[in-house]
Amino acid sequence: MIIVVEILSLNDALTYGLKFAEKSGADQIEGYSCNTQEIAINVEKIIPTITNGVSTGISFRVVANSNTGFAYTKTLTKERIEFTIKTALQNAKAKGKDPDFKTLPNPSKKKAEKFEFDKKLESITSDQMAEDLSTLISTIDDTKDLHYLQGQIYLSISDEHLINSNGIDIQSKGGGLGGYGVAITTKGLIPNYSFGIKGSPSTKHFKIDDIINETITQTKRAAGPKTMNFLKEVPVILEPEASLGVLGSLLQILSNQLNGNNVASGATPYSDQVGNQIAVDNFTFVDNGINSSKLFHGNFDAEGVPREKTILVENGILKTFLLDTYYGNKLGLESNGKSTRGGGIFGFGTDPVKSLPSISTNSLEVLPGNSSRDEMIEETKEGFMLRTLMGLHMSDQSSGRFSVTGFGWYIKNGEIKYPVHGIDISGMLPDLLKSIDLISKEREEMILADAPYIRFANVPVTTKKFDLKTRLGLGLIKVLTSLKLIKNPLF
Repeated sequence: MIIVVEILSLNDALTYGLKFAEKSGADQIEGYSCNTQEIAINVEKIIPTITNGVSTGISFRVVANSNTGFAYTKTLTKERIEFTIKTALQNAKAKGKDPDFKTLPNPSKKKAEKFEFDKKLESITSDQMAEDLSTLISTIDDTKDLHYLQGQIYLSISDEHLINSNGIDIQSKGGGLGGYGVAITTKGLIPNYSFGIKGSPSTKHFKIDDIINETITQTKRAAGPKTMNFLKEVPVILEPEASLGVLGSLLQILSNQLNGNNVASGATPYSDQVGNQIAVDNFTFVDNGINSSKLFHGNFDAEGVPREKTILVENGILKTFLLDTYYGNKLGLESNGKSTRGGGIFGFGTDPVKSLPSISTNSLEVLPGNSSRDEMIEETKEGFMLRTLMGLHMSDQSSGRFSVTGFGWYIKNGEIKYPVHGIDISGMLPDLLKSIDLISKEREEMILADAPYIRFANVPVTTKKFDLKTRLGLGLIKVLTSLKLIKNPLF
């Protein structure tokens, strides 16, 4: 006897789930489906890895007993969908009543932006991506004093559909192409490395040469680093990557402190500061969910609210928070479209189907100032300029207290002298925001953010000189790397 199991389409599965949930006693129901195609080609330690796959599934949020329950499935049969709905209902009822829950989103009166999906993304092949990565590797290795360490090219295309019992029914298609390269320089006593990262939702604006040039330029800038003994409060200039880059950025602490979840729980110094001056008057901080040049732009957020350009801090004055529907209602405000599912870039994220909607930024921006990068350096008698920061995840997000290690350059008498390893900076972000004295006219357009150079007037800085044993060990690594006897010594 042959048993035939009907596999539903994503749209039919959503419709069936909503009807079954209503019959099962759900007060409200939201269904979300996603079909994602991904190709990722990575080369690390001369070993290539290729991921080429499709991920499909649906998830449901149901409302019962004034609370929400969540469940998902990758199996699109009626039986599995019914089981998923029952599980979500049990979760909702088991939580007990939530006095702060009001409703799932209703259709918004706000006008949603319209975006064109770049259909050329669908014609990109893994062979083309592998050829790009091969070009990146060979170009770096052919550059004097540089050696390739690691790189990746990544493509993602997603079809999403969101529907709820309040009347929201939206479909969208998006995607993007991105990549990064990491190189080591053996120039100078101590070997050092740096990177380049680029990405775009449009094939027109993604070129492998941009990653190559960025990687080579930044690695050459990082060549010949020194270590030094230093303990003093001095001006510190943050390059855009250190302010809002993807590998660790100081202003991510501020965005976390303005997250509606943290505001509602009091886990931030800014819960009652709307309308107050929290930074210098030339500092404006924005989350722009409709910046069409960024990978995470879109017309709607993860629960069907139109995305928008939200001014969080304007001329130093706190204007609002990052809000979804739940925390907007809880704080007596409206959602400003900051709900997301999953997240991350280059495959380092969570499957959106498996993820509850939660508050996150889309594309952060700091508006330009009146100074210039060169003027900042010229007006610094002694200080540092930092490009990267590590350890920000260890910071106290509630108070804004941080102590991190960065890489950058020592400045003396208005001139950049040399790169420096192990620059430790510390402080309280709320205090630091009030010590900004210069913001550049130039802004760097990064993969997920746009930021200028920012100078802070007084920051505690500590650096320590490497001992002889460490310097000898690094010198040995340099020799072996130059002779190509080892690969990826820093990874």
